[in-house]
Amino acid sequence: MAIARKPGSKPAGAREAAAEHFISAAGQPPPASAPMQLEDDGEGRRRPVMIRFDRDLLAKVDAAAKRRGVNRSAWISYVISQALEGE
Repeated sequence: MAIARKPGSKPAGAREAAAEHFISAAGQPPPASAPMQLEDDGEGRRRPVMIRFDRDLLAKVDAAAKRRGVNRSAWISYVISQALEGE
């Protein structure tokens, strides 16, 4: 399943440009120099996980994802990847 923003939505600003780059790279193989490679478990690289959120926080997450035209999972993955790259 491809990640795409809503038709007619236009990203603006540096964070939105970074989000657009992240979304456009979805589905492409990682570069050979990627520091962490997950072994293929026969089910692809993505795995479902359960995370519990406070209702108010989840509403903010959903609103942020909606503003960027992506689903909740894509937005959470993007934010986590940006936080880990900043370490």
